[in-house]
Amino acid sequence: MALKDDKNTIFGVFFDHQGETPGLGAEINTRWFQEPFSGKRIFNENGAFVSISIVKMNEPRDPEHAVDAISGGTITSKGLEKTIFDCMKNYLPFLTNSK
Repeated sequence: MALKDDKNTIFGVFFDHQGETPGLGAEINTRWFQEPFSGKRIFNENGAFVSISIVKMNEPRDPEHAVDAISGGTITSKGLEKTIFDCMKNYLPFLTNSK
C-alpha cells in the first residue's frame, strides 16, 4: 500500500496470495479489486486511525474508508482487512508525527 503525501489517502495497493481459490479469494490480485482502494483514507475526519473496511454490498459503510468485498471470498476479504489494519498500525507513530 502506498499513501499520498498527506499520509492519509491511499495512492494505490497491490495484493497477491498464491493459495487462494481461483475465481474467489484469488481475486485480490486483480485490478478491479485493487483500484477502488485508491483515494480511500485511513484516518477519519478527527484524525483517528480507522484503516480500511472491506464490506459486502448490503453492509453499512463509510464511503471514505470502505471497499467492496469479493463475492464468495469472505474469509479472504476479512483476512485482508485485518492484515491492512495490523500492518498500518505499526506505522502510526511515523504517520501521525510527520503530519
